[in-house]
Amino acid sequence: MTSLFVSSHRSLIILGIISIVVFAWSVGTSQADERGSKIRQVQNKSLKKKIEKKKGYSKSLEKLRTMKKVDKKKIKQPPKGIQAKAFYCENLANKRTLLARDPDKQLPVASLTKLVTALVALDTMPLKQKVTVPDHIKTVPKSVVGLKAGDQLTVEDLLHGLLINSGNDCAETLACAYPGGREKFIEVMNEKVAGMGMSSTRFYTPSGLDQKVDHTVEGKKIVDVDSNVSTAREISQIARAAFSNKIVREICRKQTHVLASTTEKNGYSIKNTNKLLRDDLPLVGGKTGYTAKAGHCLATAFTPGRNVFLIVVLGSPDHFRDTRLVYRKALKEASRIQLQPSGRDRRQVATRTDQNN
Repeated sequence: MTSLFVSSHRSLIILGIISIVVFAWSVGTSQADERGSKIRQVQNKSLKKKIEKKKGYSKSLEKLRTMKKVDKKKIKQPPKGIQAKAFYCENLANKRTLLARDPDKQLPVASLTKLVTALVALDTMPLKQKVTVPDHIKTVPKSVVGLKAGDQLTVEDLLHGLLINSGNDCAETLACAYPGGREKFIEVMNEKVAGMGMSSTRFYTPSGLDQKVDHTVEGKKIVDVDSNVSTAREISQIARAAFSNKIVREICRKQTHVLASTTEKNGYSIKNTNKLLRDDLPLVGGKTGYTAKAGHCLATAFTPGRNVFLIVVLGSPDHFRDTRLVYRKALKEASRIQLQPSGRDRRQVATRTDQNN
């Protein structure tokens, strides 16, 4: 009986141990599964985030590409060819017209006027003569050097301000100092170009600014605007005369200058408006011009090798770009002419007018 009891007791103990082991194993397995499940959930979340991030990046990239495509459509591509309303290029070495577009079309010329202003001043005023700045100078529109009324400057310095900085106040000061005054100065300007055989050139101001004229018609006030006008061909004649003058030529090639003053301690510092001076080009002289009505204008002279190119562009959206294009085309045209067979008529004018340039 005792033996049976002991045996049963042992069996119970063994079953209890087995139950405990099984329970512990099942709990451990369950916990392991739970930990594995959590790890898998974390990994899945991480993987999902990576996928979403990648998708988001792809969408962003695609959006960026789309935006770039749209932007490319919106952004205007640089224009091809010469955009000026009129241009003229002559090789003074052999008096040949190399390139032209509407060279005889009358157009506003803005501050190219100042080349004639300089020539008239040089004809009649000593360089060292001191000139008083008029009282109305502060009303002169830009571009200006910033001259102060009552200040005194030499004609030479005023010419620097006129040609380097295209100072409208310098043009007005020179004109007002002329014997007979401003109106007489403008009259002499017109007489000078007429004496050079020009019929399409007319000046109303010494600076190139437009002149407003008030009229009364049937009791109503009407404002007319007179613009200084010329043609690309006639401006080239004016530029030829101006750049043949050593003083004008030397002034136009200066990058900077300081105008001496009797009232301003540091004088007036000016910078050249002609950006072509920064290029590696054989530039002899140049004068810029701009008004809203005239657009951008530029008269330049270059000496590549034995050639002398005189280039005028009028009514351009970018006068520097157009002048560079004309210059490069002129080099090719000059080379082509030089390579012509000797049997051809050398008296012919090699003119190429291309409206699509």
